[in-house]
Amino acid sequence: MKAILFGASGGLATALADSLLTRAWQVDLVSRAHKSGAIQQRFSAAIKDGNVNVFTVQQAYPEFEPKQSYDVCFFTQALFSPRPFVSMDDAAIEAEISVGLTGQIALTRKLLAMHPPKPEARRDFCYVGSTSAYVGFKNSAVYCAVKHGLLGFVRAMNDEYAQTDTRFWLFSMGTMNTEMGATLVDQAPSSFLQPEDVAQRMIASVTSPSNLFEPEVLMRRRTIRFREKK
Repeated sequence: MKAILFGASGGLATALADSLLTRAWQVDLVSRAHKSGAIQQRFSAAIKDGNVNVFTVQQAYPEFEPKQSYDVCFFTQALFSPRPFVSMDDAAIEAEISVGLTGQIALTRKLLAMHPPKPEARRDFCYVGSTSAYVGFKNSAVYCAVKHGLLGFVRAMNDEYAQTDTRFWLFSMGTMNTEMGATLVDQAPSSFLQPEDVAQRMIASVTSPSNLFEPEVLMRRRTIRFREKK
């Protein structure tokens, strides 16, 4: 079995790759060029064993040209910089939408066009949503719009490919204990979700042999804690 992960330098992507490797999967990792060194160091043993390949893009992820079909495609790339909406300039808005939504849509089209669905050949496209796909939060208007967009995209694609074995998933979770989660400086990291737990849930869902299909998986935090104000 073979998987590809976009946005491979993130905490969730790393956890997904680790979990897939323990299952003896082949894993291709795609990241921005300036992050490739850290990724190669992190997975040096798996690269040496031939279980991991690392690919880079210079500007945008849709530059990537897939050479083969994958059993599972994970789209984990996103930008998140919470701040009042009016403090964002046009370039910041465009970057957040491009990385988190339109770039992922373009990649999906490319992967599907190059390798159309085959009968009885299951394939899964997995997108990382957020509780922001269902609720609007202050100081993250564009991020919420991006995640709402992914939700609509996944629903539409499942309808369009309903008669195939290609499935589309949106895994939405509360704040994780990652570099991105650390930007929420008012919340206590002790209540953040661990990316390893989220990754295990995601992989268990897509690898289950059952006919059960839950295209929208929502993983909330049971408890949310805030930092004590000094």
